[in-house]
Amino acid sequence: MYYLKNILFLYLTKNQKASLFSYIKSFAKKYKDLSTDEILDAFIEEEKYYFNVNNPHFEWISEYLEQEKFLKELKTLINENKKQLELKEKQKPFLEKQKLLAKEQRKKAAEYKMSKEKPTKKQIYYYNKLCDQYKITKEDLTNKSKLDLKNIIGKILDEQASSEKGFDRDIQE
Repeated sequence: MYYLKNILFLYLTKNQKASLFSYIKSFAKKYKDLSTDEILDAFIEEEKYYFNVNNPHFEWISEYLEQEKFLKELKTLINENKKQLELKEKQKPFLEKQKLLAKEQRKKAAEYKMSKEKPTKKQIYYYNKLCDQYKITKEDLTNKSKLDLKNIIGKILDEQASSEKGFDRDIQE
């Protein structure tokens, strides 16, 4: 896409070219199911309509819409945008897998960091309150890490949630 900016629309200003490229990109995305020629025709129709109602997207474009070179370059730009969209669509499953892998790696890194740190006062306080509330014998926390305490608290909460569900089931029956 970058190379197109260096070879297409050399007669336009930098701002005109940037706004046209941006608009064509969104326009091609909007009409991605149409062919390149149909997208080009829709773009020309839309620009003529907006020019006729005195509200053009690009005030300078009316003089270029009849030029063969401009239309040819516009078609090239639309075609390249369609290719980019297709490529992005094909890469979607791969990118999703990468996101999941990165999420797992962040989780492992966080757990590794937690395994090297001492538990916080809030964690210890919460653990003690849970033990008091559910009448569980407390473990010795002197050599426990943040991760250990997190896992212990999670285990207590899971056990209590499963026992409460079982209790609810008995009442409903």
